[in-house]
Amino acid sequence: MANQMIKYKLNADGTVPSFLNISNESVGGQWPNAIAGQSGPQDMWLIGIANDGATLPSGQAEVINSKADLVTYLNSYTSTWKQPDPSQPGNLDSQIPFDQQASADWAWARLDALNS
Repeated sequence: MANQMIKYKLNADGTVPSFLNISNESVGGQWPNAIAGQSGPQDMWLIGIANDGATLPSGQAEVINSKADLVTYLNSYTSTWKQPDPSQPGNLDSQIPFDQQASADWAWARLDALNS
């Protein structure tokens, strides 16, 4: 088995789940997606990479099977997001639309590197 891209929730006590790869080569908790009707700390899905061979608790983590699936998932809730314009790093007011494909490419490259 290999490391896997996942969406996950924090543990009930707000700690990071042990199944999550938290190395510098991983992606951490990216692109939060609020879960309607849930209270913190399990009130959002985050994107991360599960450790090689990790058991994913039902209801707390789901595998994202492909980069295309990740892009589709990001498109489902980030269409209005903005990000800093990299061409104007000193101008905090300059923003561009969030780039779902570039974000997925970045995350998937990290997954591929961990699995190589």
